[in-house]
Amino acid sequence: MNPIVKAAKATYNFFVGDAIILAGVVVAFGLATLLLNVPALAQAIPQAVTAAIFIALIVAGLALTLGRELRGRARQR
Repeated sequence: MNPIVKAAKATYNFFVGDAIILAGVVVAFGLATLLLNVPALAQAIPQAVTAAIFIALIVAGLALTLGRELRGRARQR
């Protein structure tokens, strides 16, 4: 494996560690940018609603990851 691929994987694992979290963050930032920068949407939707949607998407990504992790573990009694 070449050093560039190793560096990319190490950076990914350090910052994210999980593809669901990465996708959730990308979608949250993309949608927030869209809602704040498109004039028709920016006037129709208050910034507080945009912030709430942003936080909800981040939390949803974390919850999906946590649910997947819990399903994958063996049950201990």
